[in-house]
Formats: sequence, structure tokens, C-alpha cells
Amino acid sequence: MTKAPSSFTIKGSGFGHGVGMSQYGARGMATAGKSSTQILQHYYTGAKVTTMSKNADASLKVQLLTGKKSVTVTPRSGRLRVKVGSKTIESGSKVTIERTSSGSVKATVGSKSYSGSKLTLEWQGTRYWKSSSATTVSVSGAQNGATGTYRHGRLEIGQLKSSLNVINVVGLNKEYLPGIAEMPASWQSEALRAQAIASRTYAYRNLGAVKPACGCNVYDEVASQRFLGWTHENAGDSGPWRKAVAATQTTSGSTVRSARLITYKGGLIDAVYSSSAGSKTHSAAEVWGSAVPYLVSVDDSPSKYASAQNPNASWSVTAKQSDMARAFGLADVRSVAVAKTGSGLVKTVKATSVKGKTASLTGDQLRTKLKLKSASFSVA
Repeated sequence: MTKAPSSFTIKGSGFGHGVGMSQYGARGMATAGKSSTQILQHYYTGAKVTTMSKNADASLKVQLLTGKKSVTVTPRSGRLRVKVGSKTIESGSKVTIERTSSGSVKATVGSKSYSGSKLTLEWQGTRYWKSSSATTVSVSGAQNGATGTYRHGRLEIGQLKSSLNVINVVGLNKEYLPGIAEMPASWQSEALRAQAIASRTYAYRNLGAVKPACGCNVYDEVASQRFLGWTHENAGDSGPWRKAVAATQTTSGSTVRSARLITYKGGLIDAVYSSSAGSKTHSAAEVWGSAVPYLVSVDDSPSKYASAQNPNASWSVTAKQSDMARAFGLADVRSVAVAKTGSGLVKTVKATSVKGKTASLTGDQLRTKLKLKSASFSVA
């Protein structure tokens, strides 16, 4: 070919990094009668699903918001209180919190303001403030700039990198997991249980010292797991998800005594997951460069079962010549050569221009530049 084509057709499969559990694969296996244990032990090679009592009633710090100069917290169906140093101020209406240039945070309640290095917000009907009122609080700007609604725990607010840092302190099993929104609650119960156990294991792995980058154990979005709090937990169709979480733990009164987790040789695994991988999942070594014994490539054909109803079992997009040239930094692109790993992951993509110049990208780099669903694709 002497001329550059006007466009390229990119055909692929899967959505996400493709390492660990495939969520649509879990759905496909569940529809085929497999249990949550069978699903998890298929996708995490050599791992075991077990019951542990350690940290069953532990608390987790979840970052809800950062990068803002001010935030408004508003209670509903009850009151909240602000703790600043030795002072406690109650309010039945909104509280505005702002950062100050001195590094402290300032809470405005009505016509009065109170400042401190850090402040705590509690509300009625939680383990921090026993009450018959089932209060929720809304946090402006949380959940990707919208407003987050939370029923459990308390808020700790300080400064981080010259902006507010809003942390929700919640019980991991009873308060955090019901608010996780990573799988549709309409899916089969065994798929939901597999997701609950994977999400719990991921959170357990992040207990302990907080991350300096966020002052938290986990983020509330896909950098960790998508946590929508009460918005998800209290949704009309969320009952099956709450039941799946409850079915994978044991409680005594209000205390969680033990919970189902995934281990490898006695230690908690890094329970990563994604929407689906295609025909095979990818190994951690292929995607991230470091081998992990339980994150190796396995069969993901269940994600392509008709019963899985996976919209990304296969996909196709058209890339314009101008977009392809821009991605590779060439004047034009005449042809593209793709090299793949054994699992179908694109390792490198080499583009050649009409004048013979070449440029190469990794599959993940091209995926990012062209906003592809996965790095399992072919180019024609």
C-alpha cells in the first residue's frame, strides 16, 4: 500500500485490565451452576476461599473527596455534630467546611465558625452517636463532583496538599461493603457472593497504615473500588447485593465475627478484578511486569457465554487516520503490525508511515490514546 488509509478497524474483546476475576466470567459461571468458591478458585489460581475472624469488625478509612477548598455537609432526618478540639457543636442544618491558608480547617455552623487542624463530623443513628434517628448526610462534590450520601460511620476532615481531605471512617464488613457498586445487583447470587468476597479481600489487604497520598486505606472510586455509600446500599434494587454481603460473613448481634476471604498460602491475595478479559484472562506479569503466582492467565470463555450477556464479549471501533497518526506521533500511518502475548494481550503495536518511518507503542499505551475498552485487539 502506497497511500495511508482513511481509517483503521480495531476489533477487540473484554473491558478493563483483564487480570484476576472476570466479572462477566463470574456471571457466566454462576448461570452454569458454579458456586462463588468455584468461581474465585478458578480465576485466582491456587488460591483458597476460607473463613477468617481476624479484623472482622475492623474500620476502614475511605477517601470521599480531595482537591476542594470548601465542602458542605447537610444532615437529613436528624442532627449532626462537629468536633473541633475539645468543642462539640450540634446542628440540624448544613455545615460548611473550608481550608485556611494556615493549614487548618474551619467549620461554619450558623453564624459561628470554629477552626482546628482536623475536625470530626458525627450524626445520629450511628455507632458514634446512638439515637433512634436514622440520619444521613450529603457531602457536596463527592462521587466525581456530584453529591454523595452516607448513612454510616463518621467524617474526618483535614488538609492534604493545600486542599480539604474528606475521609469516611466505616466498619469494613457491615458499612463499607454494602455501599460497593461494582456488579449489578440483578446478577446471580453466586456471582454477587464472589464479588463480595473479592471486594472484601481487596479491602482487607489495604487495612493498616494509611496511604500518605490520601490519608486513607482506600479511595471511593476505581483506583480502589467504587464506593457509593448509602446511594447504592439503599437503592430499591440493591437487596440481592446486601444479601450476598451478609451471606459471606457471620454476625453476633451488631458485631461481625468472621468473614469469607481469599488466601494464597495463608496470606490474603491482591483480589484484583475487571469486567472481562475475552477468551483468556491476562497474567499480572503480562500487564504490570511482575509475576504473581495466583494472577496467571486462565480460561475466560464463561464471559462469552450467551447467559453472561456480556456487551463487550467482542467489540469493534473505527479509528480515523488523523487519530492513529496523532497516537504514534507520525505524519501518517500506512500500516500497523500487532504483536501479542499468549493470552491475546497486545504487547506492542508498530506503525509505519507512507515514507517508511516507524513508531511503536505498547498495547496499553494505544488503548489509552484511542480510549479502547481493553488491550486485547487486532488492527486492520
